[in-house]
Amino acid sequence: MLLSRIRTFKNLTTTLKPLQNNRYYKFSNAEAAKNAKFDRNAHFEDPVNEWVDPSKRWLLGGWLLLCAGGVYFMVLLGGYTRLTHSGLSMTKWKPIEYTYPRNQTDWEKEFDYYKQFPEYQHTPIDLDKFKKIFIVEYLHRVSGSTLGAIYVLPLAAFTAMKWIKPQYAKRLGAIGGLGLLQGLIGWWMVKSGLDRPKPEYQQKPRVSTYRLTVHLSMALSLYSLLIWNAATLFRKPQHLQITPENYKTHLKFRGLGIGLIHLVAINLLTGAAMAGIDAGKVFNTWPTMNGQIVPANLFKASPFYKNFFENVVMVQFNHRNAAYLTYAFGSYITYLAYKSNLPKQARYICYALYGVLNYQLLTGVVALLNQVQVHSGSIHQFNALNVLTASLLLCHNVRRPSLPYRNYIKQFV
Repeated sequence: MLLSRIRTFKNLTTTLKPLQNNRYYKFSNAEAAKNAKFDRNAHFEDPVNEWVDPSKRWLLGGWLLLCAGGVYFMVLLGGYTRLTHSGLSMTKWKPIEYTYPRNQTDWEKEFDYYKQFPEYQHTPIDLDKFKKIFIVEYLHRVSGSTLGAIYVLPLAAFTAMKWIKPQYAKRLGAIGGLGLLQGLIGWWMVKSGLDRPKPEYQQKPRVSTYRLTVHLSMALSLYSLLIWNAATLFRKPQHLQITPENYKTHLKFRGLGIGLIHLVAINLLTGAAMAGIDAGKVFNTWPTMNGQIVPANLFKASPFYKNFFENVVMVQFNHRNAAYLTYAFGSYITYLAYKSNLPKQARYICYALYGVLNYQLLTGVVALLNQVQVHSGSIHQFNALNVLTASLLLCHNVRRPSLPYRNYIKQFV
């Protein structure tokens, strides 16, 4: 009799069993799960606390954000270097001991060395012009070395003080390794413009469009990793944002965000190809390409893959249409966000995304109509980073919650 009553009591009572040190919850039976209510106060550990000292997460997030800002600046400076054709002015690779010319003799010595390479031999310039382009490339290289120190030295100190735990230190160390690799890729790229002869697809001695694309891709990857990790330290954990009511919306927007990131990446890569062969100097009309929607000679290069990097017609055609597709997809995401129960912060990011997408389309058209002058081209490249940033923040806001919380919330969806 007593045993029967105990069983009845268990069937009528909702029990919430903490498993694995309160890391996730599972209901004891089907009836309990059916009658249970979502507990907004259920305790879940923030996974970030396993990576860093919780009391230092804002300081560490600020440091990572500072480093991300440094990469942001370097990408902009790199774009300006490309637009002003300054990248081949420094013909030596001395990342640490290279000193800025201090007097006229130093400048003349540097200039004489520059004269030995194809860029000067193709388009001679005077010493005053050389000084202007040299300064730009010098700033780009010094910025890279300085940023490396700003990242590596604090990382070592924070790890030694145990503000960063070993598991997370390895991840951040890997990002530092990618930064070192980026410096090597930069010289590998520059060296391609110092070789003889120049490639057939370039009218003037320039760096390889393939190596330029690799260099930009690595820079954007570093920026994305730093922004993502900084946002992780700043933002509240997902179990404080996601409820049974908006869980499916989060999943949907996570998929949309991943798709958007891929489209933005394609835009950035086709933009690098545009810069690599000066494809913005042709077809300077809009919305058509010299009166054609689909221009001739899209596939004139052989083998076929070269059309995507060496054929100005295909390269510009791809960049235009990738931009249209990204704009349409971003607009669709913004519309869905407006209609959905997405949390306020994520919706506001969608609205910001829509704003920078509109501005990017405008700056792209202006740059094209002006044959990508330095000013218009720089603004277009600057805003491309803003589009990437908004896309990353959207994906971060709708990222998956921790596994314990997913196991818990799925029982209410």
